[in-house]
Formats: sequence, C-alpha cells, structure tokens
Amino acid sequence: MKKILYLITLITIGCSSPKENSQYQKLTDYQGHYEYVGETTLDLVASEFDTTLYAILDNSKYPLKHVEKDSFVNIRNKPVVFERDEKGKVLGYKSDGQYFKLLNKEFKKVEMFPRRALFNNAEDYSYNKPEQKNDGLTSGDLFREFANPEPIINMVKETIKGNFPEVHSILIFKNDKLVLEEYFYGYDANTPHQLRSANKPLLGGILGIAIDKGFIKSEKEKLLPFFDTKYQNIQNIDDRKKEITIEDFLTYRHGMDCENNNPDSKGNEMRMMQSEDWVKYTLDLPMVAEPGEYSSYCTGCALTLGSLVEIVTNEKIEDFARRHFYEPMEITNYKWIFEPNPTSRNTFCQMYITPRDLVRLAKMYKDGGTWNGHQVISQEWIDKTFDMEEGDYGYLWEHKYFMIDGKQYNSYLASGNGGQKINIWPELDMITVFTGGNYNSYELYGKSTPPNEMIPNYILKAVK
Repeated sequence: MKKILYLITLITIGCSSPKENSQYQKLTDYQGHYEYVGETTLDLVASEFDTTLYAILDNSKYPLKHVEKDSFVNIRNKPVVFERDEKGKVLGYKSDGQYFKLLNKEFKKVEMFPRRALFNNAEDYSYNKPEQKNDGLTSGDLFREFANPEPIINMVKETIKGNFPEVHSILIFKNDKLVLEEYFYGYDANTPHQLRSANKPLLGGILGIAIDKGFIKSEKEKLLPFFDTKYQNIQNIDDRKKEITIEDFLTYRHGMDCENNNPDSKGNEMRMMQSEDWVKYTLDLPMVAEPGEYSSYCTGCALTLGSLVEIVTNEKIEDFARRHFYEPMEITNYKWIFEPNPTSRNTFCQMYITPRDLVRLAKMYKDGGTWNGHQVISQEWIDKTFDMEEGDYGYLWEHKYFMIDGKQYNSYLASGNGGQKINIWPELDMITVFTGGNYNSYELYGKSTPPNEMIPNYILKAVK
C-alpha cells in the first residue's frame, strides 16, 4: 500500500563534502518529535549519508525536498514550511492547511548508511554462509548452489555502496538451502519488517484455510450475501454486482471501479483510506464491467476477504490466523492488527514478519502447503492459487516473469510498496525475498523499486 506523507524528497548519494556537511548541520535544526495527522506523531531526522531531512513514521523514511530556508515541498509539490520563534528556535511546521507542533527534540535514531563500516570499502565485503538456526531452514553455500555466483556477490557490494538505496534485506533460498542472508540499514534477522501489500497473498492463504475447514463451501459462492447482516444497505447494487463471487475478489476480477494505479478510480486506495469503513467503501463501489471479465488491482478486495474470514469464523482474523496459520508454521515473532478503518491509516492493516519467516512461508507454498509434514493449506488451494494466466493474478498472488536473452523466467510474486518482494521460482527451485523502504518510488525517483533491477541483472544471471 502507498503512503503519501505531508513531507518528502532530496537524494544526493555519495561522500559528504564540506559544503554538504554544512548543509547537514543546518538540517539538524529541524530534528525532533512532531505531531502528525490523526493524533499520531512522527520524527524528523537529518541524514549525514545523503544530506537529506527525513520524516520517520513506523520506521519508514520519507525524504523532504529543500526549497529555501525553512521551506520544503512534499511529493505533491505542496509546501512544508517551518516556523520559528523570535530566537530562531523551530516551533513546528505547516503543511496542507494544517499546523504540526514540535513536541520535543528527542527522536529515534535510525541508520542512514547501508553498512557504515563498509560504505567506503565495499570491496572488503566477504561472503558468509547464513547462520544455521533451529527454524527449519537449512543453510547452504552460495558458491555450490549457483553456477555463476559472482553477480550476486557484486549485487551485495553495490547495495553496500548505496547504489540500491533502502534495500533492507536480501535472502536467497536455492535447492532447499538458504544460501544468502544479508541485512542493511540496521535491520537484522530478528526484526519483523512491514510487508505493505505483500501480505495480501497471505490473506488469500488464510481465507483458503477457512474454506478448507468448511466455514465457506467454496470460493465460487456469491460474495455479497455474506455481508447482509453487517451491511444492510450496499450502494450501487445491480445485476452485475450481485454476481460477484469470492473468487472474483481473489483474482481481482471484481468488475468494480477500483484500480490502485489509477488516481481517478473511485476505488483507489488513497480515496478508500479517507472513508470510515474501508470494506463498506469497497462493496459500495459502482460496477464498470462484468465480474470475471478482466483483472484490476484493488486493495479493497483483499481487505474485504479478510473481513469475510471474520464473519464466517465469528472471530478476529488475527486469532484465527494465529491458530491455523502462524502456529503450524512455528512463527511467533510477528505483528498484525487487522482494522480496515482510519485507525490503520499509518499501518494499513499490514503484517510485520521477519525475512527468514517470509522464506519459510514461501517454502510452505512451494511445497504444496506443507511445513514439517503438517498440511497448513490444502494442496488443492495451492494449486488454484498458482493457476494463473501469464502476467496476471492467482488467488492474490501475481505471475511475474523476466525475459533475459530470449529466455523467460517465471515466478509467483507477493509484492508490497517500498520493495517488499517474495518471489517463488518453481522452475529454478528458488525463493528470493527482499524487504525495503523505497516507498512511493515512482513518485520519488521515476522508477520501480531496486529488486526489479536486481533480480534480472544479478540473481537470474547467476543461474545461467
């Protein structure tokens, strides 16, 4: 999911010159703990790495573009103007017609360098096998499992240099062995990372478990009747909307006016997030096509399916998932609050999971829904999940492929804003996991997140 802050962008990566050091010192004036929208708060932190002032919200960095003294602009080119008292002390800032007060000068420090100790000496990086832990993942040697591992080593070095900014982790699982596990910007194996929309496919799996257990007869059932009691007045009802099935939402073939990548769409997630009930907002959307006709990526679909699990099981989805999804996977180090309403404006109902556990979850999917001999999700549901057209969606997963020298490399993808990428490569017996903080990358940098460049130019070239 996207996060458009009231603050945002200046990127100049490299070693600091005396002039940049002076600019950095000026930026420290604005550091501190500030009010933010919806009775929340954020930190402003100056970075010595790229001479940028960042807003830190939920451990995510959002850069500000400096215009002139005390004046910045956000990603929408709206001004962010700081105010000072008569002694020159910063008091707060104004943005988009609101005033946000500086609460205090204390703030949580975050690591701005990929790896501070190696930043100017990336060639000193030395590969080490991932640590063998008691979590069901077997460690392996990159140099044994890849025919040409050097591109992957070079990829890590380029990340250390800052050429792939805000990549927080890279993990590669090849031939049933974890052969690469690298962390950056202060992240480590024990830090649950936000998934953004990469948790949507996991929601699909949790719904599959509910169907496996008989709470719903089939995903072919009509969707709206399940919400009759909760919402007695659904808007824009017509014959097409009445025909929407659960499967139509699982494959984003809903037929509604809902497209995340279209700012004019009534169901665009930024519009949805302004409503008081995100599921009701989604179900109220007008129809623009027959359900099942074509796919249109819509955040509200996944949230609605999460709400559906709560309705049919008569319990919070977090509790159902804990017993039937996380505990069978022996996953305990995670966070998740599912509240599809404005209380989740800053967290998006997303899951927070460690990268190693993401590998484990992907392996469970790759192995037909089993983990350590336990059938977490039925083989039938997994087969349906990955039965998708080229470049389209399965049960909230996406078919993602790359063409390199005339050869097509296919994967099943769970993707989230910022560079969260979980790719299952069945033909290569491989899983790749990336986590990152390049939120709203197209608006900020005019291109997609680093993994979309790193995967074809480094990882896939290593398997050739």
